[in-house]
Amino acid sequence: MSRCTWALVDEELGQQIAATSEPNAKQWLFTHMQSLSHPLFVKLAVTLWAIWAARRKAIHEGIFQSPHAIHSFVVRFIQELVMIREEGGREVWANPAARATTARRPKAPPHGHCKIHVDAGVRPGRRGVAVAVCRDSDGNYLGSSALSIHGLHDPATLEVIACREALALASDLNVHQFVISSDSKQAIGDINGGAMG
Repeated sequence: MSRCTWALVDEELGQQIAATSEPNAKQWLFTHMQSLSHPLFVKLAVTLWAIWAARRKAIHEGIFQSPHAIHSFVVRFIQELVMIREEGGREVWANPAARATTARRPKAPPHGHCKIHVDAGVRPGRRGVAVAVCRDSDGNYLGSSALSIHGLHDPATLEVIACREALALASDLNVHQFVISSDSKQAIGDINGGAMG
């Protein structure tokens, strides 16, 4: 599945990947970061992420995706990134320092624990998204996961699915001591109250 997905990418990117024989994955990525143009490197990174996500779904959920579906996702995702950058994100992309001065640091988890922040969002008429981001007690990024669900538009349900995604992320990262942080009072109340969905 992975090879077939890579066969669908631009010929220039495919040749660059085939020409690099770096055995260390981290150095391989840095090599491509330096040698590829920014748009091609973004395509490389998003394709790697999409293949990883498809593999994770196949292993953990039994959901198999075709290489064409994975490639189509990559193309749509990059188009949405470009659209965000062109339309509404000019200020954010141009001056990230201005945004950083207003951001508050979240409360740290207990020592030796990780904190997984979850959130959900709905794009009207399209799909819902559930996201989980894991950081250690020092605030270092450990990993993240995003799940896009077509046809699901209920924010409360998506928040609970984001909590489930946090549990899957903790399992993927082999994290055993963690707290889940959500801004949805309804979802937390339903989970703590045993509402059973």
